[in-house]
Amino acid sequence: MPIVFASRRRRALRFLPAFFLAVACGAAAQEAGRLNELLSVCASCHGQDGVALGEDIPSLGGQNEAYLHGTLTDFKEGKRPSAIMRGMTRDLDDADMRALARHYAAKPYVRKPQEVAPDRAASGREVYQRLCQICHLDEGRTTTYAEYPLLAGQSLSYMQKQMKLILGQRRSVEVAKRSMLDLLSPQQIDDAMHFFAGQRVTPEQVSGGLTTPDKRTRRRRFRTDQLPEDPAAPD
Repeated sequence: MPIVFASRRRRALRFLPAFFLAVACGAAAQEAGRLNELLSVCASCHGQDGVALGEDIPSLGGQNEAYLHGTLTDFKEGKRPSAIMRGMTRDLDDADMRALARHYAAKPYVRKPQEVAPDRAASGREVYQRLCQICHLDEGRTTTYAEYPLLAGQSLSYMQKQMKLILGQRRSVEVAKRSMLDLLSPQQIDDAMHFFAGQRVTPEQVSGGLTTPDKRTRRRRFRTDQLPEDPAAPD
C-alpha cells in the first residue's frame, strides 16, 4: 500500500509545475484583460500610447511611474480637483492604478511640438535656472525624485490650467514648491511654463527602473532640443 501511494504521489508531483504555470498564465491573462478594459477608457483622452488628443490634456507616455500612480491616487481620494478624473478613478483599486501607471511610464516620451513666444521662453529659462532646476533637472528632462513630473514638452495649456489651480490654492503642493512660487510674479511663472512647453522632445528615451518611488532620477531619460526653425529661441 505505501508503494502504491508513493507512486501516485510522484505522478501527482509531475503535474504540479504545469498546474502552477496554468494558474499564472490565467492570472496574467486576467490582468491583461483588465488593463485593456481600463485603457479603452483612458485612451479616449490620453491616447493608447500616452500622447494626448487635446491641448488641455496632459501626455502621459514616458512620465515617471511614481508620479502617475500618485496622481491617480490623489484624484481618487479627492486631494486633486477634477470632477472628470474623480469619476474615472472612483472604482479603481490600487492594482488598477499601478497597472495604468506602469503601462504609460513604459511608453516612449513623445510630446507634440507647440508654438510658444520666444521672448517668454527666454525669460522662462532665467526663471528655470534660478529656481525650477532644483527639482526639474536638465531643462525638464529628468527630475530629482520620481514623484515629480517630467515637464519638457508638456502641453502649455494644461500646465497653465494646473498652475491656476495651484495659485488659487485649489490644488495643494509641497511647502517647498509653494515657497518657490511665492518668490515669483505670475508673469515669471507663466514664462517658465513657456520655457518647458517650448522644448521639442524626440522619441528617444533611456529606459530603466528610474520611475519608481524613492529612486533618484538624475540620469538622462530622453533628449530635448529647442525648435530649430525659431532663430530667436534661447540656446
